[in-house]
Amino acid sequence: MLIDRMGDQSPVRRRHLNDMIAIVPQKEWRHPKRPIIQIITPYTFLADDPVYMTQLPPFLHYRDPALPGLMIGGRMPIDIWPRVLMWAFEWFDTSKDLILRRGEPWFYTRFELPNPSQRVRLVEAQLTPELKQYFNGLNGVANYVKQTFSLFSIARQRRPKQLLVKVSR
Repeated sequence: MLIDRMGDQSPVRRRHLNDMIAIVPQKEWRHPKRPIIQIITPYTFLADDPVYMTQLPPFLHYRDPALPGLMIGGRMPIDIWPRVLMWAFEWFDTSKDLILRRGEPWFYTRFELPNPSQRVRLVEAQLTPELKQYFNGLNGVANYVKQTFSLFSIARQRRPKQLLVKVSR
């Protein structure tokens, strides 16, 4: 069970905190005494061209005290598997509180393109009906199937040619 040690002083309402944090089922833990939690982040990355995005721990940020465990990174093709990023954490020392401070990085992202000389340009995308439908299909599958990497070829076949529509302001 997760407890917000700030109680009523917390800047996040309890109801929303429960919607943002999940404890991974114990049978999926890498070690029986190290729970894994996931926090939903407000970030989703998408590309129309082949791009892999890697989520890494913030290795250039010094924390004192250090986190009582490890951030679990990941790599995904954001052209065919755009998903809301989760911050996954393996809690090695559950006797210590996990304290996340506003303004500190939780993770870094790295983008890999087929041609290293290409540049990555981040833009805000519109949530079009086509994109929403594609997201819903991916999220539905991920809720029921483990090892979603095996589904990348099917996702590539189902994907419309263009999903990224830049927000115009």
